[in-house]
Amino acid sequence: MYQIMKTSFTTDKLEIINNHIRGKNFKLKPKISRKTGKIKENVFFSSLILQVTSTKEEPFPIDIHIDFKGIFEFSPGDNQDDILHFLKTEAVTILFPYLRTMLTSLTTTAMLPPIILPVMDVSKLFPDDRETAYVN
Repeated sequence: MYQIMKTSFTTDKLEIINNHIRGKNFKLKPKISRKTGKIKENVFFSSLILQVTSTKEEPFPIDIHIDFKGIFEFSPGDNQDDILHFLKTEAVTILFPYLRTMLTSLTTTAMLPPIILPVMDVSKLFPDDRETAYVN
């Protein structure tokens, strides 16, 4: 069992690079990674990192990198296994809607067509305890 005492969010990186590629019908294939860890006693984090990178095989007009972190403070003595499970599952569910909003906001603020990640069942984003997923 665990009890969250305090929650805060921070953005470690927001980056957008215009590749100046013209055309239509680009395929968006964002890579989303998850990182979890301990900051100090009773304070842990869960990060979602979104990357869109243009390649020769799959060109895309812009490169994007967003690193969004949730910081969670738990009660002293809380079960570490329960906390780790929370960081890998429920924390991702909490963070994902913010990540979607950041992506859309970042592209529209840059005066580009908005990129909107689909609504999805986030519990299936990282199956089998994987740390990286691709959204099609």
